[in-house]
Amino acid sequence: MGKTQKKHAPKPQSERYTLKNVLANYYLVVVFAIFPLFVNLIINGQFPFLHFDNGYAQIRHQKYYFFLIMTAAALIAEIMLLITNGVNENKAQGRLTPSSLLGQLSVTDWAVLAFVLVCALSTLFSSYPDMAFGGEVTFEIDGRNYSHGRNNGLVLMLAYAAAYFIVTRCFRFKEYVFVALAISSAAVYLLAVLNGFYLDPLNMLTPYIDSYEVYNHFMTTIGNKNMFSSHICVTLPVIAAMFVFGSGRLWQKIVYLVSTALGAMAVVVCDSDSVVLGMGAFFAVYIVICSRRPERLKKLMLTVTVMLASIKLLGIIAHLTGDNYKELSAVPSKIMLSDFGYVAVFAAAILTAALYLADIKKPGLVLSRAVPVAVASVFAVAVCAGIGVIVYYSVFDTQTDLGSLEKTLRYNDAWGTHRGIMWNRSLKIFGEASLWEKLFGSGPETLYYKFMPYFTELYEEFGDSSTDAAHNEYINYLVNIGILGLASYLTFVGSALVRGFKAAKENPLAYVFPAAVIAYLAQAVINIALPIATPLFIMFVALCERTRRQPTFV
Repeated sequence: MGKTQKKHAPKPQSERYTLKNVLANYYLVVVFAIFPLFVNLIINGQFPFLHFDNGYAQIRHQKYYFFLIMTAAALIAEIMLLITNGVNENKAQGRLTPSSLLGQLSVTDWAVLAFVLVCALSTLFSSYPDMAFGGEVTFEIDGRNYSHGRNNGLVLMLAYAAAYFIVTRCFRFKEYVFVALAISSAAVYLLAVLNGFYLDPLNMLTPYIDSYEVYNHFMTTIGNKNMFSSHICVTLPVIAAMFVFGSGRLWQKIVYLVSTALGAMAVVVCDSDSVVLGMGAFFAVYIVICSRRPERLKKLMLTVTVMLASIKLLGIIAHLTGDNYKELSAVPSKIMLSDFGYVAVFAAAILTAALYLADIKKPGLVLSRAVPVAVASVFAVAVCAGIGVIVYYSVFDTQTDLGSLEKTLRYNDAWGTHRGIMWNRSLKIFGEASLWEKLFGSGPETLYYKFMPYFTELYEEFGDSSTDAAHNEYINYLVNIGILGLASYLTFVGSALVRGFKAAKENPLAYVFPAAVIAYLAQAVINIALPIATPLFIMFVALCERTRRQPTFV
């Protein structure tokens, strides 16, 4: 007699991997893996047929339109599937209605809808509607075109909302999505490292060899080092968190670790304080999260050890090649060049080994709740001490010569490569605005116009003839879309972040997605939003919400 095959009960519709999930996942693969690598391509009949001869010219526009087109295509495809019941929804329910499509709206859903509504009203009543709508204007002066704006207009905000609803309604976790992210990111990181050593395999920097600003501050397929720092803060924490919380196969774990190692090298050559701020916030929060469970903390410390070792390896390579690399000044370069870096690697390795040994002796050990409280208190004291030092030298002692630390420890107009003047004047603009503009702003991406009265002062003091961003995303939103716009944005992101952490209590894999959100929010204090790294950030905000909406997202 043959063996009787057991019949398994069919999965509930909500747990099936259907075509709508496939489309959403492929959309994420495009945004995670192809979008960061997408640059200005020229196709002609000369070998190797694809050329990058335009370098960084129009790279922001190329990525902007690429994201818009991919998001529009994914949205149309998902809507068509839902309308036609092409995903085998329960036929008894009939055709889907708008209410069944959106389902029960969460606080995050309402917040993102409020955000785009405020952006729409701000655009509608803006004195600069063209800039507010498309996020950019072009002037012709003496026969040359000059563009202002970063494309953060209403169009892009609507695309972010569309991407949010695609992911929160249709995503289903599959490992290949994040393996693709790790592999693509590794390529981006490696290219940045090569660029940092004046190697240009894609010939993207060659057209700018006579331009110090571009040749020394642009890299890989992302662009300006500040934009690259945003990209690192979105991708690297997620890759590290996938190694810690994911349950992938050995080869997938290796992919995550290799990508993390290259990411650490990229942090050095990026040479940006914002990436230090973002990655510091990520590690501080996740050390606290993992501190109760040695089985998790050991993996996190292994990523720290690998990153520190990679940074020292980069220093060794630099020395062997005659120290022929671009100028570095940020904190990570000190680890690369100092003997202290060896001490840091050794200490991290010892701690990692001790944690692995502890986990072997007492597998599944869970420490007291007092442990994360104590660790968090240490980090909190360190942050408060840092802020206290800045307050002291900015308010009580304004005369002591701080040398190279002047622009870090003393807040004034020159603070942070003259971000201080941009923040101070932007807040002054907000303070002098009408009640309407205080509530709704002057229109998305219109700070350029509002900052015009201070262009002369900016140029005379610091040599910058203009600016179209406050170099602080939160101040930027405050001026451009007002109190209501900033409040709805913070509610949108904050609600998704909280819900993501709540989901992690049931499914630890959900810890992966808040990693990017935390790092990005930290670096945004001294950086700007662009349709280069910010779209990836929005994806992880949406993934945080998705994990809470459907805990069985795996």
